[in-house]
Amino acid sequence: MTGHVRAFTAALIVALVFSSAVVAAESAPKGVVLVVIDDIGYGDIDGLYPSDLETPHIDAFHNESVRLTDFHVGTTCAPSRAAIMTGRSVNAGGVWHTIAGRELLREDEQTMADVFRANHWKTGIFGKWHLGDGFPYSPRFRGFDIAVVHGGGGVGQGPDYWGNDYYAKVNHKGEPTSADVYWENGETFEADEFCTDLWFSRAKRFMKDSVAAERPFFCYIPTNAAHSPFNAPHGFKKGFDGLIENVDYNMGQLDQFLTDEGLKDDVLVIFTTDNGTTGKREGGLRGRKGSHFDGGHNVPCFWRWKNGGLGGSTQSARDVTPLTSAMDLLPTFIDMFGLKKPAGGQPLDGISLKPLLLNLDSAPVERTIVVDTQRGASLKKWFRACVMRDEVVDGKIAHKWRLTRNSDSAPLELYDFQADRDTDKNLADQHPDVVGQLAADYETWWTHISEDQEPFPPFVVNSMHEPELTLFAHSWIGEDMTPWNQPHIVQAKAGTRVHAVRFDEGGQYRIELRRWPREDGGAIAGPDKAGNGKVLNITQARLEIAGTETMSKPVKGDATSVAFEVELPAETTTTVTTAFLDDNDKILSGAYYVYIKQLP
Repeated sequence: MTGHVRAFTAALIVALVFSSAVVAAESAPKGVVLVVIDDIGYGDIDGLYPSDLETPHIDAFHNESVRLTDFHVGTTCAPSRAAIMTGRSVNAGGVWHTIAGRELLREDEQTMADVFRANHWKTGIFGKWHLGDGFPYSPRFRGFDIAVVHGGGGVGQGPDYWGNDYYAKVNHKGEPTSADVYWENGETFEADEFCTDLWFSRAKRFMKDSVAAERPFFCYIPTNAAHSPFNAPHGFKKGFDGLIENVDYNMGQLDQFLTDEGLKDDVLVIFTTDNGTTGKREGGLRGRKGSHFDGGHNVPCFWRWKNGGLGGSTQSARDVTPLTSAMDLLPTFIDMFGLKKPAGGQPLDGISLKPLLLNLDSAPVERTIVVDTQRGASLKKWFRACVMRDEVVDGKIAHKWRLTRNSDSAPLELYDFQADRDTDKNLADQHPDVVGQLAADYETWWTHISEDQEPFPPFVVNSMHEPELTLFAHSWIGEDMTPWNQPHIVQAKAGTRVHAVRFDEGGQYRIELRRWPREDGGAIAGPDKAGNGKVLNITQARLEIAGTETMSKPVKGDATSVAFEVELPAETTTTVTTAFLDDNDKILSGAYYVYIKQLP
């Protein structure tokens, strides 16, 4: 453990003192189901904040759960998922953006799936991963036995299968269309259901198979709904609201499945979301997704495991009010189920919530948690930051402090969330001692988190793990705006055109450059197969591998790809830069898709 991590742990995590014995679960559950919904917040759950939405199944689940009422994730997708998976703070592990190489979870990070699998649980993910596509980042390389996923951070983004739109054979207009194509353990298959329905269906199949094999299971269901594009399934409301109501329907179907299989009381089910809403219902909070105020990162988190002492009825349901975080999930599972953490990995930043979840009389935890919204190539100090701390007096939470700052040149603002839920009363002048304490806590956190700044995590070419590596423009590194979705590629958006890559083995490599993915097969200079996209006067392709010569080849007529061969030594960490140019050497676009494999 580094000195910075020791300081961070000592400064920010205070030992728990319990006033009575913890109510211990008799044994581990038959399985854990972790449902993480995309882009919805408190205001999108009808039973909590009544609206024209209908969420009866989520409402019913809430009413028989133990609820973490002050639970915090990141303010956007990938940072939240990294904290959930690793038990580490937001920004740790190299993840503080959703694109541009800062969505990649570093190789030396252990995941929740790694821990469960090391303890002989079956592990499966069904839906949205968003911590990297390709070796060593894809979920099939990060501890999951079964990985049924789309690409990138959402259906229709650059790494996703070309033309996916959420639907199976009928599009959002009700017109016949091709089925969406997703991946199971790296192999493509055609979907026979709407995307959210498919994730839950495959998850239920996985659970049933695990029980039949007499293995406990960790089932991770991170939906892409209700992320844009807002393509709701047929039979539901249109747009964002329809996506939420379909999620609710699937929560009801999940509950019925667990009941029918005799699992309902023996499985821990957790429902939460990855950040605040992208809709208009803020649920009494300030801000939405991306905000460093609570509306960006304070989200629902409901736990139910009847035979483990966690809810299961309206009589046993209750609220847990102390400050908690996404990084606490993994430490809690390790503690609650007696899991052994494999060797290696990084020290955990979260703490076990077992005492709070299982013991009505446990003392509140006095700790500091920091979240921010970075979304850049490099971390910026005090950039859209929120420092949170429960002040505990005589065993009770007296204040829920929020210290916020928009940048290192902006004033510090202080709010008491307990008395001011929408945080509009700045108390900084009245409590300078609290401002000073929280600012010092932030400095300790910053020292700890800054260790993860550089370099960009590289994609790895290693034929033993993945015969061919595909690179996507979604992960071009640098400060320029990255063309992260398929419409950007259609529009030939610019960007850095640079990937960080490591070649593990020495030898000859074939590097193929394309404007359109193989499954589309459009010509480099022309539109895609559907006729979308600009016609560009592309006449040459260029490949630059740092430390070697720059190579160029002509692009002829309706060529769909240009391939280069290059000899590289083993353990070569470098950057790969691509470009398509005209006769005047003007760069018209990069290769949005690059395919790399080692030759025999």
